[in-house]
Amino acid sequence: MALQFVVGRSGSGKTDRMIAEMKKHVLADPEGRPIIYIVPEQMSFLSEYRLAADDDLGGIIRAQVYSFTRLAWRVLQEEGGMSRQHITPAGRNILIRKIIEENRDELAVFSKSADKTGFVSTVEGMLTEFRQYLIKPSEMEEHRRTVPAALADKLRDLQKIYTEFDQALAGKYTDSEDYMRLLAEKTGKSDYIREADIYIDGFHSFTPQEYDVIRSLLNRAQNVTIAITADQAFRHEDPEDIHLFRLTGRTYHDLYKMAAEAGVDVKEDLVINGHKRQKNEALIHLERQFERRPAHKAEKSSGLTLIQAAGRRAEIEGAAREIRRLARTENYRYKQMAVLVRNGEEYRPIIETVFDDYEIPFFIDQKRPMLNHPLIELIRSSIEVISGSWGYEAVFRAVKTDLLFSFDHPRESMRRRMDLLENYVLAHGIYGDRWTNGERWTYRRYMGLEFTGAAQTDEERAFENQLNEMKEEIAAPLYRLQKRLTRAKNALECCRALYQFIEELDIPKKMEQLAIEAEVRGELAAAAQHNQAWDALIGLLDEFTEAAGDEKMSAKKFAAVLDAGLEALEFSIVPPAADQVIVANPEKSRLAGIEAAFVIGMNDGVFPARQKEDGILDDEERAALISAGMNVAPGSKTRLMDEEFVAYRTLTIPASRLYVSWPIADSEGKTLQPSPYIKRLKELFEQPAEQLLANDPADLQAEEQLKYICHPEPTLSYLTSQFQLKKRGYPLHSFWWDAYNFYVQSPLKRKAGHVLDSLYYENKTDPLDEKTGLHLYGTDMIASVSRMETFHSCAFSHFVRHGLKLRDRLVYRLEAPDIGDLFHGALKWMAEEVEKRGMKWPDLTPEQCRSFAESAVEELAPKLQNRILLSSNRYSYIQHKLEQIIARASIVLSDQAKASGFSPVGMELAFGPRSELPPLVFNLKNGARMSLAGRIDRVDKAEGAADTYLRVIDYKSGSRDMDMTEIYYGFAMQMLTYLDIVLTHSPLLTGTEARPGGVLYFHVHNPYLNTKKFMTIEEIEKEIMKSFRMKGLVLGEDEAIHLMDEQLETGDSLIIPAGFKKDGTLSARSKTADDESFDTMRRHVRRLYEKAGNDIVSGAVDITPYRYNKKIPCTFCSYRQVCQFDETLDENSYRIIRPRKNEEIIQKMKEDDDDGIV
Repeated sequence: MALQFVVGRSGSGKTDRMIAEMKKHVLADPEGRPIIYIVPEQMSFLSEYRLAADDDLGGIIRAQVYSFTRLAWRVLQEEGGMSRQHITPAGRNILIRKIIEENRDELAVFSKSADKTGFVSTVEGMLTEFRQYLIKPSEMEEHRRTVPAALADKLRDLQKIYTEFDQALAGKYTDSEDYMRLLAEKTGKSDYIREADIYIDGFHSFTPQEYDVIRSLLNRAQNVTIAITADQAFRHEDPEDIHLFRLTGRTYHDLYKMAAEAGVDVKEDLVINGHKRQKNEALIHLERQFERRPAHKAEKSSGLTLIQAAGRRAEIEGAAREIRRLARTENYRYKQMAVLVRNGEEYRPIIETVFDDYEIPFFIDQKRPMLNHPLIELIRSSIEVISGSWGYEAVFRAVKTDLLFSFDHPRESMRRRMDLLENYVLAHGIYGDRWTNGERWTYRRYMGLEFTGAAQTDEERAFENQLNEMKEEIAAPLYRLQKRLTRAKNALECCRALYQFIEELDIPKKMEQLAIEAEVRGELAAAAQHNQAWDALIGLLDEFTEAAGDEKMSAKKFAAVLDAGLEALEFSIVPPAADQVIVANPEKSRLAGIEAAFVIGMNDGVFPARQKEDGILDDEERAALISAGMNVAPGSKTRLMDEEFVAYRTLTIPASRLYVSWPIADSEGKTLQPSPYIKRLKELFEQPAEQLLANDPADLQAEEQLKYICHPEPTLSYLTSQFQLKKRGYPLHSFWWDAYNFYVQSPLKRKAGHVLDSLYYENKTDPLDEKTGLHLYGTDMIASVSRMETFHSCAFSHFVRHGLKLRDRLVYRLEAPDIGDLFHGALKWMAEEVEKRGMKWPDLTPEQCRSFAESAVEELAPKLQNRILLSSNRYSYIQHKLEQIIARASIVLSDQAKASGFSPVGMELAFGPRSELPPLVFNLKNGARMSLAGRIDRVDKAEGAADTYLRVIDYKSGSRDMDMTEIYYGFAMQMLTYLDIVLTHSPLLTGTEARPGGVLYFHVHNPYLNTKKFMTIEEIEKEIMKSFRMKGLVLGEDEAIHLMDEQLETGDSLIIPAGFKKDGTLSARSKTADDESFDTMRRHVRRLYEKAGNDIVSGAVDITPYRYNKKIPCTFCSYRQVCQFDETLDENSYRIIRPRKNEEIIQKMKEDDDDGIV
């Protein structure tokens, strides 16, 4: 029994020395005593490969590479202890979740956190720490008495879970920590260990459990040699906290102390100086001087390059170009290069994309969770469907795995069909038993209050049949699973139901097919993942059955426990090829044979890492436990002290070249600061090589730009951007023309042509030809007011909506147009009911108004937006609030009617072909014709001394007023159009010609009064009436105004936007116009329609939105992604509309009238 330390700084040759010694023993006696080489798990593959590939050895039998866990398996196979079933991390999660569910009522702290994603894994990590640090459940009882109350509650919960977890494992299961415990126990009896020479390498620290194993090895094995990365031996004292080798020095000290206490012979340390790994003077200097303050500056820095990048993508593209250069011009193998990154979640998608573009083979040394694999997603979403009332998201998560459907049919076709079904489900708010109650889903193309009575078409009926077939494809297997889980009495039957579901869907065959398809595409890692996911799921169900097979379990509890297990499943992929760039976390990975290393993301907060308290116990609680005598893992403050060592190890990995880079901004443009180690590196050298990586090479010097030409795919993108700049007058270096000539003569000529064509692209449209225009819109066009307003706002938006007929995806929610429809429908229903009962609006009492409003909403609610108001308690409350709004509006309408000489002659009055009133008809170019159709909310009539007056009232759910500028430019033609219609056809409405009374907006709302003073009932009623004062434009004559408000004498009217001064003249705030002005506006609006109609049939599709004050039509436009309007482009600009006074607008309309123009 002897121990020897091999001590040396990073790269000094400790591993080479140990392997050379092992090799010497093997060559001297190939069948001699066993040689055991213990390394961290992540280092085992490379170590085995190194020994096996040694030409002198010609293979290995005597020398074996192990991790501690694999050594435990070897010893337990010899000495016994492998009879118990191994439990995986996923199985442990299942056990823990089951324990939490069973004891939820007894848990003081964790009962509310148990359902949070990742919580079970966090608890599992805590229990693993307890086992690694040799903490028993019984110890926690005594420590609880000496810590703060909040921590004591946590310990109580942890003790409860830990105790039951230990009991569940006892005598039945073995996990990784049990293997370590058993290895420590069995080592003393193992002949294999007794005869062995043991080498331990690659570790910087050990857990108490691992120290126990090493103690057993020291007491049993012939010789134990341990490599420690440090600058000296620390036999008699620990290094200081700020020492670079604090972590490894204390490891050495603990091991020495343990050996001395055990009476083990500790040989003289083998201290290795020099640099076996580093071949470059600059890297040797970096390693020697890293922790020295002040450091000696070196003149040469040829092996070190510091790189500042504009962003993460520019950083990775720069690394990719240099990797290709090293492989092409300096004969580096890809496996001799590594990308070292600590914040891999930020970089992984960029690395995958960029390295694929540059055709660089790479392997990311990081386990990935299986949660996003289609099979695991199918199981999770299917269970969620059943336990979550068949919600939309869960159902279509299952659908989008593709695994619910047969692979015998083209998957693309099936996906298109399911997209249609998804649209229907979204539009109709399908969830819950509507999937399973057997009722047929119905389909109508149009929805709204006025379409409920229309007959179903053959096209609608055919699509309805298809919908129900698709529904059955989805619902049938999921419903069978639901019934089986509901009938299941215990965990075994639940697992059996799930397995039957998997078998019915033919999942094994589908997984095999997906793996084959991935192999055909050359995606070997993806193929392996399909196989691993299947094996992991079946293994998980086996573990579930073993752990809780006979236990009574509801479907809900089964879902929660199963999900905890699925969260723990991870892919474990070995490098699929030998020659690949390794992408690794330098803190966790153990790399060897790396000639060039690219340390990326060297930012503050990454090096050194910003420590997080993300476990069950925070730093303060850990300190309290340590003070109480409980040996737990160090907290974040202790880990922070080791960050210097992490940076040191990272920067000393390569032998020849070190590239250190950092981005100055993230993907959102937020500034990122460089790591303080960048400053440290600059202090070590007189003039370290520095580079800038830009998003666009045009920002760089010619020599640097040339480096961007290294691979046909990404270079094509750079070439395009350079030519774009040349178009704007920027200089272009000759080598970009050489690149262009390469593409013209290469097999990529066609693809390059398509890409380079974008140089001449302008974001503008060409007019449609006459044939296309007539085909889209027809020769007899039926147009609405809103459609023409859209055309005047932006011709392209009109083309997309009314020509291409693109629509927003309908979603089952109550929106402003639906509320507007309800208001209009309810007020119309009430007016018809009042007339039917022989009543009149002025005679209605507030109670009658409320009763009518309630009846109207109850009548219309089932017809609105697929019965949305009847779908939930929330919408029931909204329905009640809408009833109150309609009731309040009707009360005010009744009060207004009491004071008015106007009375309705039409509610929801339709005009257009085959309507109550004829349309306005415009004869257009090319023999086309445009008829205007629509519906007027309300038309009122009043009889004066000699004249009949008509006014138009439009109900609005939001506040609206007349804007003459908007009328002039065609953005707000509705009210003048309605007035024109009713005046043109006044003989049909009144039996005589009528004069314009006005156009008014009535705001349907239920106002809240904001006041600090006491108000009487009369004052409150007056304020409410004032808030309902209609806006718009009225005829500026005394008779017309008094007919609208018979109570008006002086002051402002509470009904219309007009008032009188004391001298009897109109007040300045009055919004009025005379007959001539109304006629001028009517003629102007007609000319707008005629011109718009001619422009439409002539093919106008210009992307020309307007800007008026701060308003642009793009704000609420659904087609911005289609038009790609960009104000920064020369060809895209807003039509600037400047506001004018009403008098100026009227005068301009008269001038246009005289000139015959718009």
